[in-house]
Amino acid sequence: MRSVMKGRDLEGLVFLGKVSSVNVEFCDEEKKKAKVLVKTTDGDEVESECIPIRAAGKISTVIKHYLKLGIGNHIITEGTQVSNVDVEGEDETEDRQDS
Repeated sequence: MRSVMKGRDLEGLVFLGKVSSVNVEFCDEEKKKAKVLVKTTDGDEVESECIPIRAAGKISTVIKHYLKLGIGNHIITEGTQVSNVDVEGEDETEDRQDS
């Protein structure tokens, strides 16, 4: 059984680097509604609820562009500590001139 998420939450999975592929699947015979199907890096499948086909296509396209750009690889990485440049180094009060 697949987990169900909202479309914007599926896009959030891309930013976390958890999406390996995306596809669109029709919900009805008339092909008016569809759902976005995402395969995660863990091997699980997550889907959106049945939404209008145009919306499902847009979500799918955005996720595909994010995957192509490698967004998940650059935004959040596990096991790395990023320090703030503004905090390190000299104290700013040392360089101030007395008025």
